[in-house]
Amino acid sequence: MNGWFLVAGALLVVAFFVHSVFGNRLYAAARPEHAALRAYDAWLMGRCGMQMIGADLLLAAGFLLLAGSGVIPRSRELELFVLLTYCAWTLGWLLSLIAERSGSRYYFRLCQWVLFLSVALLTGIGTFCG
Repeated sequence: MNGWFLVAGALLVVAFFVHSVFGNRLYAAARPEHAALRAYDAWLMGRCGMQMIGADLLLAAGFLLLAGSGVIPRSRELELFVLLTYCAWTLGWLLSLIAERSGSRYYFRLCQWVLFLSVALLTGIGTFCG
């Protein structure tokens, strides 16, 4: 039993449901009219990205919960993959905010990076100390 993985997996399950319900509502509200073809194309590509993020959250949660509860054997390679994935999500999110010159309020308002960092830290602790 690896409690670090279980907590990280539980965070990702909650994030998946928040992303699926509230993120979907927020994103749907930003939908441009079909007449604005380039804007609609960009919005639709972002919509596909939303679905990919949902799959990422759910698959990582499943792996962490199954590995953490001992249902599947531990795999150092997959643990490191999840760790590096969420480190990359954290870094990518923060670099995007920096590149867009977002004001400081957006670091707290769009604080998904905190979730990504938390999952990375919990996974790292579970991998190396658990």
